[in-house]
Amino acid sequence: MSKVQGNALKAVCSIYVPVRDPLKSAAWWQNNFGLEYAVPYNPAEAQVILKLSDGQWLHLVETEGPHNNQFPTRDGYEMFRFTFEVRQIEVLYHKLKENGVVTDQLQDRHSCGINFVFYDPDGNKFDVNEVVDQHRTPEEAEKVRAALFHPVG
Repeated sequence: MSKVQGNALKAVCSIYVPVRDPLKSAAWWQNNFGLEYAVPYNPAEAQVILKLSDGQWLHLVETEGPHNNQFPTRDGYEMFRFTFEVRQIEVLYHKLKENGVVTDQLQDRHSCGINFVFYDPDGNKFDVNEVVDQHRTPEEAEKVRAALFHPVG
């Protein structure tokens, strides 16, 4: 038997999300995030598979009864299971707010970037992140922080 050398896990290729109505949920993800179908919908599978921009698959799996993708931390915080990486977080945040998506406030997590939490129509909690210090010039990052966290007038 050969031995695995180093880190054997390369990436997350699929995310599974419990939903009540996969087609309705898929339309929501398409409208708010521009996701496209990874494969044609097959009603027999009771799920829709959408594709993220880097190729990972988001499986919207039909479930019954109460569900969500959160779990309580030791301190009682309802923790999300996923953080999605985004660009132009401020644009996405304002688009989701305009579309009536339930969101928490933007947070500057400093070296971890700017984040906010949102909920899908089934109550699943997700986090989005942009490490503005890596993806933008220092001047652009400071402008974004100033506009989001220290607005003038």
